[in-house]
Amino acid sequence: MRLKDLTGETFSRLTVIERAESAPNGNARWLCQCSCGRQVVVDSYRLRKGITKSCGCLRADVSRKNIFENPQTRKNMGRSDNLPLYQGTSVDRLKPNSRNRSGVIGVSFDRCSQKWVARLMYRGRLVLNQQFADMDDAIMARKQAEQRYVMPVLEEYAKSSAD
Repeated sequence: MRLKDLTGETFSRLTVIERAESAPNGNARWLCQCSCGRQVVVDSYRLRKGITKSCGCLRADVSRKNIFENPQTRKNMGRSDNLPLYQGTSVDRLKPNSRNRSGVIGVSFDRCSQKWVARLMYRGRLVLNQQFADMDDAIMARKQAEQRYVMPVLEEYAKSSAD
């Protein structure tokens, strides 16, 4: 099957500039210019099916519009008491999420790189952001980071809540 040249074609906010490297799954990827001025590499399938429509600016624009048109959201904007923080750490983010597919908080599979990623935010900083070929290695890195950063905060949080 021949590769269809998408150069010059426009898909929503993206205009194809040239062919880029192939994706790990073999799909062709294309360097695109977004209408906002940014460039992004996109899989041809995602372009043709309308899954990727911009560099990310479309999502930001839609979110911004939704925020300002939703009176409840506008009422609660800027209220720090809506965020369950303890000493700058989001305690809520340490609870399991229903969308988690790895079974471990902060460990996910990146389809593009075909690797497992371990992440941990601590006091507004990304203190762990590593990729691993093996899920067990990613889980171990996440658990070690939790022991180093999170456990002391949770122990203090539990003490302060009990008082």
